[in-house]
Amino acid sequence: MNEAQTDREDGIKRREFLELLGAAFAAAGCSPRRPKEAVVPALALAEGSLPGRADWYASTCGACTAACGALVKVRDGRPIKLEGNPDHPFSRGGLCARGQASVLDLYDSRRLRGPRKGDAPAAWGELDAAVMDALRAAGRSGKAVRLLTGTPAGPAERAAAAAFTARHGARHVVYDPVSRSAVLEAHALTHGRRALPRYHFAQARVIVSIAADFLGSWVSPVEFTRDWAANRRPADEWDLMSWHGQFEAMMSLTGANADLRVPLKPSEERGAAALLAGLVADRVGWTGPRAARGDAPPRAAKALRDAADLLAAAKGRALVVSGSSDVAVQVLVNWTNHMLAAYGATLELARPSFQAEGDDASLPRLVSELERGEVAVLVVHGVNPAYDNPHAEAFRAAARKAGLVVTLSGLPDETSALAHWSAPDHHALESWGDAEPGLGVRSLRQPAVAPLYDTRAAAETLLAWSGRPASAYDHVRALWRSEVFARQKAAADFEAFWSEALRRGAVTSPEPGRGEGSFDAGALTRLSPEPAAPEAAAFEPVPYASTMLYDGRQAGNPWLQELPDPVTKACWGNWASLAPEDAARLGVIEGRLVRLRAGALSAVLPAHVQPGQAPGSVVAALGYGRPAAGPVAANYPLEKLLPIEREAGGGADLYPFVGLRSVSVEVLPGMSLLAKSQTYDHLADPLTKKRREHLRETTLQELLSDPRAGNPPEPTAAALWPAHEYKGRKWAMSVDLSLCTGCSACVVACQAENNVPVVGKAEVRKGRDMAWLRLDRYYSGTPGEEVSESGEVETAFQPMLCQHCDNAPCETVCPVLATVHSTEGLNMQVYNRCVGTRYCANNCPYKVRRFNWFDYAHQDQTQNLALNPDVTVRTRGVMEKCSFCVQRIYAASSEAKSEGRALKGSQVRPACAQSCPAQAIVFGDANEAGAPLAEALGDARSFRVLPELGVGPGVHYRTKVRNKKV
Repeated sequence: MNEAQTDREDGIKRREFLELLGAAFAAAGCSPRRPKEAVVPALALAEGSLPGRADWYASTCGACTAACGALVKVRDGRPIKLEGNPDHPFSRGGLCARGQASVLDLYDSRRLRGPRKGDAPAAWGELDAAVMDALRAAGRSGKAVRLLTGTPAGPAERAAAAAFTARHGARHVVYDPVSRSAVLEAHALTHGRRALPRYHFAQARVIVSIAADFLGSWVSPVEFTRDWAANRRPADEWDLMSWHGQFEAMMSLTGANADLRVPLKPSEERGAAALLAGLVADRVGWTGPRAARGDAPPRAAKALRDAADLLAAAKGRALVVSGSSDVAVQVLVNWTNHMLAAYGATLELARPSFQAEGDDASLPRLVSELERGEVAVLVVHGVNPAYDNPHAEAFRAAARKAGLVVTLSGLPDETSALAHWSAPDHHALESWGDAEPGLGVRSLRQPAVAPLYDTRAAAETLLAWSGRPASAYDHVRALWRSEVFARQKAAADFEAFWSEALRRGAVTSPEPGRGEGSFDAGALTRLSPEPAAPEAAAFEPVPYASTMLYDGRQAGNPWLQELPDPVTKACWGNWASLAPEDAARLGVIEGRLVRLRAGALSAVLPAHVQPGQAPGSVVAALGYGRPAAGPVAANYPLEKLLPIEREAGGGADLYPFVGLRSVSVEVLPGMSLLAKSQTYDHLADPLTKKRREHLRETTLQELLSDPRAGNPPEPTAAALWPAHEYKGRKWAMSVDLSLCTGCSACVVACQAENNVPVVGKAEVRKGRDMAWLRLDRYYSGTPGEEVSESGEVETAFQPMLCQHCDNAPCETVCPVLATVHSTEGLNMQVYNRCVGTRYCANNCPYKVRRFNWFDYAHQDQTQNLALNPDVTVRTRGVMEKCSFCVQRIYAASSEAKSEGRALKGSQVRPACAQSCPAQAIVFGDANEAGAPLAEALGDARSFRVLPELGVGPGVHYRTKVRNKKV
């Protein structure tokens, strides 16, 4: 269907009407209900719940193994929004984009409605009987029983798995699709314990990362972002600002925020790690055994020498991390951290993290057992082994030789397609459970809604098959009574302790650590031989976990599919990123199809030319190429009613390329334009090459000598209109560009809060994306503009939203007064008046207004349950844009009035500010003296975008500061 077909003569087809009618009845049949067990809201009592008023429940995010603390907003029995839990010691109020989007997964209409035998519905009793018969038969025959999972969600799930394996003599096989196994194995070699340290970036004054995207997707990005940001805003103590160096092949989110970033291919990481360790050893006077001296390309070698100087000078306040899957690299990193006295200071083994426990070698061993026909029963939970690992093809073939395969996935996936039985798990928002992201920190997961379908908690399923049936609620309570309550001294009564734990969502317990352990320098002499370097003509593949889809488990989530990648600004699918030098050599332009080939493996992707990428590398995201994940993952979510193109695809599966050292890149004749939310990359004027000032940057060294460095005064001009007087409140916002990492949590938070629609790949290509908050990304130091002094490509992010101008140019051109100015400084949109002239969008210098070209109706009727009832769902022909979350302002004002107190501006937080892990966004009343916003607006770094226009924007920014010690 093309764009001209905006109105269908025959309206909706009869078949489509019946399909939608059936979906509507199905949605009505799964109306949310409150859970039966006693749950405790974080801010309001359940007994006092009133229609139209939100209750908030403290829980734990289930989007990944980071297990961030979350607050779940429930309206009339429906969870509609997740926020970070400020009482959680890891996430401290932040929540990533995937966590924000996980509420939409709850209402995914593809979820299994109940147990299944193959493709046919079944009853739980029938399933349990079949599984128990198979388990007993396995015991009699002596064949193996295997439980295959990812890192367990928490102690409750771990205990249920232990009960199952003990009952049936089974082995628990654990792997992580996005592996951290090399870090654990390296610590087994150097410290005698297989553990993942807990990293404390807030304690580090100097940070060196070798391919660890700790602000994007590495281990615990929300926690790390908050810690990293703590040393990027020391107020009057700018001399204490941390220094961050990044060595990597891809332009990662972390690299984009580094003070120094040096391109480095994967094959060069080991040499760089060895060189850095040797340089640090020289500087600190290390006298023990040493690893062989490494080498690196000239530019990287110089940067590593400078980094070693800074690390040694910051001994005890320094940290080195690596995302490499090479155990030898991680051993060298451990050695460096040991010499820097980092253990016990900037990272802890005594109180380790439990956010990744997988073993890379465990899955190949299981596949071998399956191939030999030794496995009678295989139970799979929390992972998708038929897709999310480089051994997926071998697993698919070998799994057919298992006597019985049971999957506990709540969604149909590649593994459930092979399974004999499916025992669907609850969604995290429906289930009781817990998490232990690190030793001494436990959080609860309480259901915000009763199960929508006939599903069963995974822990209940495993306990039932262990001969110890119990509800997940009773199981979690019993564990907390024996393991958590018994070790604390704050409460004498368990019920009081339990109620308070539910209200807060997380508790810390004084569990004794094991000590940091001693470093075994002998591990340096036992490093595996370094593999041969790839051929010079070959490309080194860099498959990575993106901030959008991570390992692919949320590939069916339309919010995440349409979320632009923070660096490339592309969405809906993946792409092959090439360095500009390689693209020029191959004659490749953006969108040209290329084939990655390694032996029999092949993947076809559109090309993207990425400034700053290491030449000789090809970068592509994991998590795509999943037709089993439904139509959204195949990139055509709205084909029924919207006149948009239907394009098959959904990207390519890059898991088979994980671990490969080289691939060839073949240029194909076809094109596939990337769907991008931003097509401009530079701050330089195209003609003069001079830098434009709408994003301002400076260095720490310049700032120490001049507090207004990089921030010239605003130009003054005669006003064309009399100034607005705000005698009461004046709502405004400040964004600190030194803290904004570009993580995009704010974008999804805004989408969830304000019912922002998804438009699809073809519409994004036409520039019709509807996001109210645009996260602009700019490069400097690229061809065609002034190059930075270091010669490196530097990146900066700038959230761009409606500026709520005092003299808003959109207001003066609307012929029907659909956009008006409030007495509190808000630029307001009256949807019922809007006739869609789009004059306002043409007159907006910030290009932040969005037009509904079509009725972007939520076609998935079940997902309509996620809509915020406080915000109007807009229709075709209507303009929309950021409202500063006016519904939150009115709610807070109403609450203050009912309680007989004055409303403080600092008590209102729009969705973007509340979700930001770095706390980069400050919102409030500009007239409130002494408030955080007043402090931000009075900062010498504060500036406004395009002040010369005289429109008086209400959004202020603070100059981005880079620490250029090197």
